[in-house]
Amino acid sequence: MMRKFILILLTGISAQQSSATVVYSENFNSTSVGSTIAGWAYEGGNIWQVTTDATLDPTAPNHVFSNAGNGQQNVGVKFASGAPTSLGTTGDWIKVSFDYRYSGAPDSPGLQPYNFFRYGLYNKGSNTTFTDDIGYLADVSYWDHADPSKDGDWNIRKEVNVYDAFSNGILLDNLSSMDPGPSGDMVSLITRGPAPKKSFTDGATSHSTSLLITRNGFNVDLALYQDGILQATGSDSAFAIVDFNTLYFESPSDSTGFALDNLLIETGAAPEPSRMVLLALGCCGLLLRRRR
Repeated sequence: MMRKFILILLTGISAQQSSATVVYSENFNSTSVGSTIAGWAYEGGNIWQVTTDATLDPTAPNHVFSNAGNGQQNVGVKFASGAPTSLGTTGDWIKVSFDYRYSGAPDSPGLQPYNFFRYGLYNKGSNTTFTDDIGYLADVSYWDHADPSKDGDWNIRKEVNVYDAFSNGILLDNLSSMDPGPSGDMVSLITRGPAPKKSFTDGATSHSTSLLITRNGFNVDLALYQDGILQATGSDSAFAIVDFNTLYFESPSDSTGFALDNLLIETGAAPEPSRMVLLALGCCGLLLRRRR
């Protein structure tokens, strides 16, 4: 009986540790092919739209969200109607994840010295104020650059948008409010992982990626995963961002089609030592005492 009671307690503890709240999710199945997604903001027109892709989504109706080879385009969506999701204490976390696939191998670095797709979570402010959109971005890159220090690696970076509106290019590597152009040397880089294998971008298979942001005191820890494998980690201690209300996404700048599916944003908290934990430990001690 005692063993069964302890098992129940430990099961409850495990469930507490694994609990998470879904902030935003989208599999695009409820939107018709050729349509855009309600609530999403687009840069330069409604170029992203729902298409079908049986490789990325083998289950009918096979709906995915695609830029269909229209080059570098930013899209974004607010996932909270009220106050931003806040990482209020140590152990609180938020994670964005999705599946993706290129329709073919990359064909050009486009406008950037190395090509990539980029996504992240922001705390978005107004459309009339400069530098009020701040967040963390993950670069999932594939382009070989002549300068090895600028090869497309898995990167995590922090950014403050120096424009007053998302549509003007929130995902650029801004230098300052006076110089909104890309820096070329990634001044906002927090951490860099290894260069991705080109097999990740050959278009033959689908892959997954996720960015995990966890509060650690006054800092935040960041982790980038590719197909469930940790590729880059870093920590931000300079005015760390702990409030988030928006997902941003940027497609590669070449003409190769790109699609994503099974978008999920979750948040949760690390379990604190509780009475249940102490009770379980106490019961274990009683059981050992009885055996002796």
